[in-house]
Amino acid sequence: MDKYLIDGHKLFWHLDRVTEWQRGNAVSPIYVEISPVSLCNHKCIFCAIDFVRDKDFKLDTDIFCDRLKEMGSLGVRSVMFAGEGEPLLHGGLSRFIRTAKSSGMDVSLTTNGSLGNYKIWKELLPSLTWIRFSVDAGNAESYSRVHKVGAGVFDKVVASIKDAVKVKRDLGLGVTIGVQFLMIEENLKSLEEALKLFSGIGVDYFSLKPYSLHPQMVNKRDTFYTGRIAGRIGRAVEKFRKSSKMNIVFRDTAMEKYARKEKQFKHCRALPFWGYVSSKGDFYTCSVFIGDKRFKAGNVHKEGMRKIFFGKPRADSIAYAVKRLPVNKECRVNCRMARVNEFLEFLENRPEHINFV
Repeated sequence: MDKYLIDGHKLFWHLDRVTEWQRGNAVSPIYVEISPVSLCNHKCIFCAIDFVRDKDFKLDTDIFCDRLKEMGSLGVRSVMFAGEGEPLLHGGLSRFIRTAKSSGMDVSLTTNGSLGNYKIWKELLPSLTWIRFSVDAGNAESYSRVHKVGAGVFDKVVASIKDAVKVKRDLGLGVTIGVQFLMIEENLKSLEEALKLFSGIGVDYFSLKPYSLHPQMVNKRDTFYTGRIAGRIGRAVEKFRKSSKMNIVFRDTAMEKYARKEKQFKHCRALPFWGYVSSKGDFYTCSVFIGDKRFKAGNVHKEGMRKIFFGKPRADSIAYAVKRLPVNKECRVNCRMARVNEFLEFLENRPEHINFV
């Protein structure tokens, strides 16, 4: 059961913001994804944003703490620290997380976890709504092959996750701890090992994520999901669901859509509801198009969030996505906003006699 709606969307719980948008008003994003740093200590073979890792960029700590306060005051409801590099490589990450939390926003973190330990998680977890570890393997050999790191790193990651679980229990925290397994050919044989391992550690959920080809990635690769593969994964999941207290999220719907290369929307209407801050400080209305001027709305090192959220560049980008963006040619299948776009397209195709419910 996907009680987190990882494979769905949550705009039903933000209908006030949707209503403002339907009235034609400019709105602040509900959610902003943030890349604190461009550097990463792993070189994953599936990395979608390898094309932005050519230089060392990082957000200015003092300036961006001010921007986080502005985001909270302007109605942003959640932020996720993830992005181009490994967030734990930014020395100011703990300040970012605390500032975001104190500014009234829910805060999350996606990390490979290899740099974490009890002390670090004790500092970060009290301010987080959830943390997700990108593990993508069930043993050291598979992990080394997929993440392009030394064989000993897998054990460090497992120890780090165990420390996070211990901090949660020791401090009585409500933070949700998840593990993500991106399904590709190189790691599927280790899936059952991963399910067994993390069931025993005590994480809250284990998410099986389908691969999605990014149009800009340098090391292009693709994955083809057959019915046979899906069936094999489904049987493994059901086996562990019966014996494990861990919530297992098998994103089979998204997997099926990717196998069919299916997009169930013709226009991108989701951009008003989210945003992306790159490690350079550039604000984009869509993270697929990092570096693309059509989707750049400003820079947090140079401008305040009010100007970025309600300025002409963001409005123009949002309008372009709705009216001119060739979704079928340029957008990735199962993009982060796919389910949101399907919902918004449904709303825009207004039937007659709507008052006859």
